[in-house]
Amino acid sequence: MLPQSGNLLIPDIKEEEKSYQVIRWFLPEDNQKRITKHFNSYIETALDGRDEFEGLLKLMEIFGIQCSYLLSRKDIMDSLKNENFDLVFVEAFDFCSFLIAEKLVKPFVAILPTRFGSLEFGLPSPLSYVPVFHSLLTDHMDFWGRVKNFLMFFSFSRSQWDLLSTFDNTIKEHFPEGSRPVLSDLLLKAELWFVNSDFAFDFARPLLPNTVYVGGLMEKPIKPVPQNGPPALFTTPSLFSSGVYLEPLR
Repeated sequence: MLPQSGNLLIPDIKEEEKSYQVIRWFLPEDNQKRITKHFNSYIETALDGRDEFEGLLKLMEIFGIQCSYLLSRKDIMDSLKNENFDLVFVEAFDFCSFLIAEKLVKPFVAILPTRFGSLEFGLPSPLSYVPVFHSLLTDHMDFWGRVKNFLMFFSFSRSQWDLLSTFDNTIKEHFPEGSRPVLSDLLLKAELWFVNSDFAFDFARPLLPNTVYVGGLMEKPIKPVPQNGPPALFTTPSLFSSGVYLEPLR
């Protein structure tokens, strides 16, 4: 496992004991502060219901800088090569993991932490009934809905191109000319894609044999509500929560 030391949201969180080797690495303090600042800003914007694509682009640019620093750490890269892994597991939100797998010349399995649509990785997407991400359409579209979906497909493709291009400088710096990978092509090289969703939550769409739903795989059993909790917990007929955002500890 190759985690960055520290946690962006809860710096002092207690970690469980690992039964596998963990190689830790540290970012320079200035870079860590920049990442924390932009990450918190992006999360707050998203939770406020505002879709700030420029903020996401800025965050990905910082991830690109972070990736360049990691790839330049010869001690870490040599340590990973010496382990001679058979397979690499990568997390698809940070494209750096794809570049590390490419640098190690190893096959990899990718994990998509969100539902379908947030990242294009080669799945067939019939625009007549598969709504484009953020289109607010469903799989039942009339003629004008399909026209809107068709036009938004080009907008989504341009947005993904902008996201992938934030790592262009990193690729130019760490891969020799003539053998530089293209990030969009690397996404297609995954042996398997594990998608953190479930068929019950997604619109019907064609899937490739290397795409597997794993929604809820890491969920822990539900614990009973403490009896000494706030009275509202026991008097309100129905409660629903889609998650909690924690401010960084001061």
